[in-house]
Amino acid sequence: MSRKEERQAPEQAGQQLINLLERCKTLQLATLGQDGPEASYSPFLFDEGVLFIFVSQLASHTQNLINSSAVGVMLIEDETDSRNLFARNRMTLQCHVSEVKVDAKAYEPVMDLYRQRHGSTVDLLRTLPDFVLFRLTPVRGRLILGFGRAFRINLPGFELEAIES
Repeated sequence: MSRKEERQAPEQAGQQLINLLERCKTLQLATLGQDGPEASYSPFLFDEGVLFIFVSQLASHTQNLINSSAVGVMLIEDETDSRNLFARNRMTLQCHVSEVKVDAKAYEPVMDLYRQRHGSTVDLLRTLPDFVLFRLTPVRGRLILGFGRAFRINLPGFELEAIES
């Protein structure tokens, strides 16, 4: 790779990171349950460097989030958009979890943005007593683009640093 390509790589990768955050409406969750790891998913909102999810306490991942302050998150390119299923663009984040209480100052503004992103179903979900809003604050991350292009995501600013093999 030339020096010019090396300089452009993080910029192009940064655009791919933004594309994932804008195009993906759901994220994959890796939580730890009583019987071991559990995989699930949730619609999400990305706002000011933080992810928010609004989930039912009836789901096992919600109890896992309540019991542990750590969660793994993955945003991954849609299969239909990928040139090669073995090399889908993806971002993984290890996050610190905290609940946003209904009476918190941030709750209403976040829920308004959540509704803008996910539509009127959010209005119905807000009437259900078992739904909880969580803030997922990234602490470590990695962006993988195709085969062999890996970047460390330096937080909190989401700056990319190429990982050399």
